[in-house]
Amino acid sequence: MLEKLRRDDGRLLARYRDGEAAYPAYLDDYAFLAWGLLELYQATFKVKYLEEAIRLTREMHALFWDRENGGFYFSADDQDEALGARGKEIADLAIPSGNSVAAWNLLHLSRLTGAEDFKDLAYRQLCSFAGAAGRAPYAFTFYLCALDYFLGPPQEIVVTGNLDDQQTRKLLDVLRSAYLPQATLIFYQEGEEGGRIAVLAPHAADQKPVDGRAAVYICENYSCRQPVTSPQELAQMLGLQSTEQRPAG
Repeated sequence: MLEKLRRDDGRLLARYRDGEAAYPAYLDDYAFLAWGLLELYQATFKVKYLEEAIRLTREMHALFWDRENGGFYFSADDQDEALGARGKEIADLAIPSGNSVAAWNLLHLSRLTGAEDFKDLAYRQLCSFAGAAGRAPYAFTFYLCALDYFLGPPQEIVVTGNLDDQQTRKLLDVLRSAYLPQATLIFYQEGEEGGRIAVLAPHAADQKPVDGRAAVYICENYSCRQPVTSPQELAQMLGLQSTEQRPAG
């Protein structure tokens, strides 16, 4: 999608068929693709996915944001609409609305990067639909997930070390075995990838391995606890039963 569904100017397109991409993408296309890229980053720690999620979200803001009332229109300001009006889809039905996913993305990007513009925009996005969600909460289930994350307390978890190191992998296995709905996960290691992360999320670069060993920093509002280097200690901190203590079968 990132290679084929773009115009020469970078604008995301909605349809690819027989080697041809066409039709400017709508809000849902931007919001859901950025969401997928955020999940891919936290699964693989390939920085390119986080960079693309940020780029798409900034472009989404430029194209779809309602500068008078807040929230995102379904169509962009460069799309011709037959009715001459730009609507907003806000209810979470069979799938979440683009506006709810946009709120989710903005909140997580603000935590991952510490960027104030994402933080401010996320707050305005939540406020834009608070009244409607209050009147019919059952129709705004994913919006409420974003609101729950906003109310927190959200956690920023930074893993630092070498991604190919066995000890690093063990720490990541513990984190991925836990249900952490308030957490964002970011990985930092020295080198080119670490330099790119330091540009996007400067706070991550402040966290270092401990005596050459991979470490996990669990932070709230960027105030971090002492680093953890033992998978067993990390499991205890997260309220998990360590893998060594689990019964067989």
